[in-house]
Amino acid sequence: MKVKKILFIIFILVISAVSLVACSDTDATNDNEATEGAEGKGKTEIRIAYDTIPPTLDPHMSTATGTFDFATQIFEPLFAIDSKYNPQPMLAESHMVSEDGKTITITLRQGVTFHNGDEMRAEDVVASMKRWQEISVLGRGHLGDASFEANGDYEVILQLAEPNPLIINTLSNPQQFAAIMPKEVIESATADGVTEYIGTGPYMVEEWVDTQSLHLKKYEDYVALDTPSDGLSGTKKASVDDIYIDIVTDETIRFSGLQTGEYDIAMRLSYDNAEQMKSDSSIKTFVEPFGFQGLFFNKREGIFADNTARKAVNATLNMEEILTAAYVSEEYYVANHSIVTPDQELWYSDAGSDQYNQKDPEKAKKLLEEFGYNGEEVTILASREYPAHYQAALVIQSQLEDIGMNINLEVYDWATLLEHREDPGAWDIFISGFNFEPLPTDAVYLHSKNEYAGWSESAEIDRLVEEIQQSESQEEASQLFSELQAEVWDYLPFILFGHHKPLIAMQSNIEGFEVDYSMVLWNIEKQ
Repeated sequence: MKVKKILFIIFILVISAVSLVACSDTDATNDNEATEGAEGKGKTEIRIAYDTIPPTLDPHMSTATGTFDFATQIFEPLFAIDSKYNPQPMLAESHMVSEDGKTITITLRQGVTFHNGDEMRAEDVVASMKRWQEISVLGRGHLGDASFEANGDYEVILQLAEPNPLIINTLSNPQQFAAIMPKEVIESATADGVTEYIGTGPYMVEEWVDTQSLHLKKYEDYVALDTPSDGLSGTKKASVDDIYIDIVTDETIRFSGLQTGEYDIAMRLSYDNAEQMKSDSSIKTFVEPFGFQGLFFNKREGIFADNTARKAVNATLNMEEILTAAYVSEEYYVANHSIVTPDQELWYSDAGSDQYNQKDPEKAKKLLEEFGYNGEEVTILASREYPAHYQAALVIQSQLEDIGMNINLEVYDWATLLEHREDPGAWDIFISGFNFEPLPTDAVYLHSKNEYAGWSESAEIDRLVEEIQQSESQEEASQLFSELQAEVWDYLPFILFGHHKPLIAMQSNIEGFEVDYSMVLWNIEKQ
């Protein structure tokens, strides 16, 4: 009897112990599932090594590539360009143009919210557009005499002084773009820019450490369009929860970080590493025509205020030497004279090609003699943060010294170069690059009244830009643009070397990364 009782007690204890273990295992499983849910089951993050320091995250304030690359993820404009550089509605639902072409009625999308949870309304749009109109190069150049007024909560009236059939193209320009922000953010902005980075984009700012890093977090309440994703337009799907962008100005560190897996994407790497990356199955490269690189003249002070001196430089330059030094291989550049890409069929023109790549030092010497050059020092500004700029500057220095010019090459970090560039007494030439403009006449370097660094003052270029903006047909506009490009190569506000293709690399499990004028991060997936 006692034996049976003891066996029964043992049986009960064993069953209890098994049950406790089972419950414990189940609880542990549930706890793990809960943890995965809390931390984000399938939660993903991407780390990017970016090459330059943006002077600001405020897109109204700067034309810098770093600014619009970062800001495009956070802010949105009324209209955005597609992959063919055509404007498409973004925060605008639609627009109507009056018969006289002077009144544009813009209807806004309803239900779009800012990152602070407030709905975007007409008063926010008006405040944003007025600020952009006042401080941006494009706003001052195209909308100086225009006005923006709210008509209810979801309609904005743009009143133009003169008809401008291409004004929607201007409003969709992604460089120094017309980002829409809350009215209170605009009103609290200082001379240095907005103090809060609150937009309507698919990612919101979690942390911004000036000059060092940007942490973007998926905006859970983002209101996407239902049109296909195309360039900077259409639907935006934020598949990645967190994006960490580290500013790494040393290209060697960007490359090594990619190799070790520290970074998922590395921007604008050295072309010298291209073959090594191509042989690594864990890395894939991305190359796409991006814009042009060139030298820009100071036309306010110094010898290049005289066009004859500018023409002497143009006669000298050997573009193949410059492009090879900057980009290594023809895989990454095209020797081309045009300020638009050949893909922009409505605008592309051969005009000015006869003045491109002359590489005629004897002609250059005669022009210098005609000008009366007497050994004046010529200061060239360049930055190693853009290695292609620096390598190009070294070749240009050598070529100009070969025709007898006294060249002083000053090398700065990019932010400091931009500061020096504002002082007409501090430089004669600076090396820079530009993206291809969706509407070529929006290029900041073409407008005298914009006072972009270099300070162009060409009545003929101004006239042609204005006529293009007011043209009644694309055919007329295209013909005028051909004349404009010929005039650019005669007046020489700048000299472009050719078109370039930045080298970007990423881990093989990254899908959906694009560069459509700006970085496109909202369609990225990590497999």
